[in-house]
Amino acid sequence: MSETSSAPSEQATESASASSAQLLPIDPLRAGVESILLVVDTPVAAEDMARALDVSASDIRDVLREIEYEYRARRSGIELRETDEGWRFYTAPAHASAVERFLLDGSQSKLSRAAMETLAVVAYRQPATRAQVSGVRGVNVDGVMRTLVARGLIAESGEDPATGAHLYVTTTLFLELLGIDSLDQLPDLAPLLPEVDLIDEPLD
Repeated sequence: MSETSSAPSEQATESASASSAQLLPIDPLRAGVESILLVVDTPVAAEDMARALDVSASDIRDVLREIEYEYRARRSGIELRETDEGWRFYTAPAHASAVERFLLDGSQSKLSRAAMETLAVVAYRQPATRAQVSGVRGVNVDGVMRTLVARGLIAESGEDPATGAHLYVTTTLFLELLGIDSLDQLPDLAPLLPEVDLIDEPLD
């Protein structure tokens, strides 16, 4: 009986060992490319990534093609695409309906603290890009910004002439929910958001 009961355990151990052997460390260059792609809110050129990572643009393109192929081969929910402006991660079209449901589900529920803080930054610093809002909050705000757009509280309003990134402003619905007629009637920032000194610093 002991031999029979030990067989599954040995098999599981061998399977785990095989899986661990396949989890090879990611190349540092690829890790750097992936990190950059996760924080940009507009497509980024291979040349720009090359300068940041101190390698050739050709090396960057090789890594980008590798990532693009692997995500597509795995049928991942994330795609790496090349546009005229550069490269960026996108959600796969096949899962668009799931993403839409996720963003819209509970749209009548209260906003999270993170969403409230992000909304306050946009309200008091508009127009602002995602990168600028992230800089103020010190965290990635892509998901929160998409939620605020889906709920109709903020909207795109042109592009930053310096970077080409989308600019965001609050909407009429935002004013209506606050019960005010214009942004001039916004209350003092202090009661709404902690670390006010960070908000008062100029955005780069």
